[in-house]
Amino acid sequence: MFGRKKKLTDIFQDLPKAPVSVESQPREIRKSGKRAMLIPEGPYTDNPAADLLLANTGKQREIWLDIIFASQLRESKQAQIAKFLQDDYRVQKWWANSIALMYLKWRAQSKSSAADERLLRITSVIPTTSALAYNIFTASTIYGEGFSRFLKLVQGEKIIIGFSNQTRATLIFESASGNCNLLVEHEFLDDTAKRREATKYWQNLIQNIIDQVSR
Repeated sequence: MFGRKKKLTDIFQDLPKAPVSVESQPREIRKSGKRAMLIPEGPYTDNPAADLLLANTGKQREIWLDIIFASQLRESKQAQIAKFLQDDYRVQKWWANSIALMYLKWRAQSKSSAADERLLRITSVIPTTSALAYNIFTASTIYGEGFSRFLKLVQGEKIIIGFSNQTRATLIFESASGNCNLLVEHEFLDDTAKRREATKYWQNLIQNIIDQVSR
């Protein structure tokens, strides 16, 4: 008696259609893999403004220094550190290089402080000229297996050495009445055992040098 009602699907097909606004359609947002960062004009800098650094990288200066120092790249060069920041922390290239320069500047500074328990300071008098003492200490063979590489050499004045245990030593040479006053600052000694080992290491090495020049 009652047939099944057919579904009408085309009753509005003859009505005019309103034009579709392109602006009203959702836009596809492509992620570049980097944080959204404001790129300052000019070359990379080792002293970026603190507020801009935080706003554009999400971290303060001290945090970035700690991150790099805690990594395997603590003694690496700018390009390697910058690549690490770009790959692992999605930092934009300009900021990555500026943070790397900031870290290198901090790394080059002496960390001398009586309150710094990670720093060992040893002074000694080498019975020879500072020029000869400097030349002796530029021979990598005297440092043994723990030596990694020379980080910086300032002729007759300073040597900075990186060791395979991720510590660093700065040797400062000063002339004094025909002798050489030597100051050794060994940094990043994280525990008592490392400090004790480093103390013995430098005492033995310096004594060997004194014996050598005194013959």
